[in-house]
Amino acid sequence: MRSPHPLRDQTGRSRPARCYRDRVTQKGHIFRWDLDKTYLKTEFDSVRDLVRTARLSAEDRENIPGSAALLRAIRDCAPEGAAHRIYFISGSPEQMRGVIEKKFALDGFSPDGFVLKPTFSNLLRGRFRAVRSQVDYKLNELITMRAEAPVGTPETLFGDDAESDAFIYALYADVLAGRVGWNTLRKILKKVGAYADQVDAIQEGLESIIHEDPVRRIIIHLDRRTPPVEFQAFFPLVVPIYSHLQTAVVLCLDDTLSATAIRDVAYELLTRYGTDEEEVLKLGEDILRRRRWNYPTERIEELAEGLRETTRATWPESNAPDEQARTTTARIIERIGDLALHLKDRPAPPDFVSVTSERDYLDIWASELKRREAIKAQLRLEAKEREIKERQAKEAKASVKRSERALSAGRSANKVRAQTQTQTDGDSDV
Repeated sequence: MRSPHPLRDQTGRSRPARCYRDRVTQKGHIFRWDLDKTYLKTEFDSVRDLVRTARLSAEDRENIPGSAALLRAIRDCAPEGAAHRIYFISGSPEQMRGVIEKKFALDGFSPDGFVLKPTFSNLLRGRFRAVRSQVDYKLNELITMRAEAPVGTPETLFGDDAESDAFIYALYADVLAGRVGWNTLRKILKKVGAYADQVDAIQEGLESIIHEDPVRRIIIHLDRRTPPVEFQAFFPLVVPIYSHLQTAVVLCLDDTLSATAIRDVAYELLTRYGTDEEEVLKLGEDILRRRRWNYPTERIEELAEGLRETTRATWPESNAPDEQARTTTARIIERIGDLALHLKDRPAPPDFVSVTSERDYLDIWASELKRREAIKAQLRLEAKEREIKERQAKEAKASVKRSERALSAGRSANKVRAQTQTQTDGDSDV
């Protein structure tokens, strides 16, 4: 087996090792995150959105609610003698590195690896497909970073529905496990528009790793509110979520995190984002209803017990909430535990499928393109509606100004007439 190749960018050229802080030598769990719409609220649906996003300072960048608390909980929940490693792979340009690293610091953590896309380099070389495409870029980066991980290290991946993260991550998992062979993968890469040197880089990367089945879970944040059923081809590995509270619940059921992660995310939703208590409960109930059949009854009971223990546990001094917030969070956590116990024995629907058969990624890609086109059409419609509303608001504002000018002119005319009348009356008296 060939030794791991140097870190490379998507053009195949060596990239600076500063993308990674150090080599992973300690076993534990690896968490690989997308950045935009998974960790940070980012708008890039129009040129105006892109320009506005590029100009935002670190202080002005907003988190997806609960993401910062979840990342801190991932660090805190690492078992003794192991390490939880956090890596980011983003399609944002390399020029954003300084701002995003500052944002990480503001959120109280630092990732173990952070890769941004060489967009400017691709533009200069006329590689316009590479600017738009995410499949070949992210797949290459995932494989490259896997070569840096100890054999047997499990992974959890985080993405969103704005791009093709579910497709990319599931393909990555099946390639690593040997469920998708090289000949099939080469056809897929050709279908998605990969350049020849990108295909070569991916092939070289695959020769540098041990083939195993390390991907335990794929979390997809439904930023576009895509119906979860549209990801059925990737079930049960892929779990669509509306909130990172649901992420915390899933990872606790997976026995990847402890119940304190649910507590910490719930607390952040309540105090930092003003989420209503009942809304937090609805999020918990939704994910339990969708996921409970994928776990043995004993695991659901363990989750409920862990949540009860969390309500009695002492909060860390660095994260100690006020008494009211602590009480509200404890009440929510206890009710989520009660919901878990209530739902654990409910029958599964007749169409429930616990394991997806072998995936045909060429067919899935065709469906993925249709899904993305539907999203683009919806975004165009929303943009047109916003444009109409903005135009109407401008017209209304202009109408108000015209009315104010007319009223002001009328007052001035009345004042002049009054002054003239006064002068005329004075002359008459004389």
